[in-house]
Amino acid sequence: MAEVRFKISAQGKKEIRYWDSTARVLEAVAHTIADAANSSLKLNGSGDLSPGYVIRSKPGRPDGTLGRWRVSVAAVTPHAIRHNAVHNTLLRVSGIARK
Repeated sequence: MAEVRFKISAQGKKEIRYWDSTARVLEAVAHTIADAANSSLKLNGSGDLSPGYVIRSKPGRPDGTLGRWRVSVAAVTPHAIRHNAVHNTLLRVSGIARK
């Protein structure tokens, strides 16, 4: 079988990072991680149904100029922050996104 080689230029790599489909894939992975982390929380009947782990998705660099898409998953409620600190929830469920 013939060996196929190709080379992607630096400009090509940059364009891939800016595609809308790349942002959708990153957001889908982040939602998978956040959903898995939220399902591991036990609400103990507190009535608080707000998600403890949320995603943040935005384009650009931290200084606001145009850059590649950035997606993060963070613990935002005190219960989720404590749960993540004790059980390393985000680290543990991040392996789910690889499958």
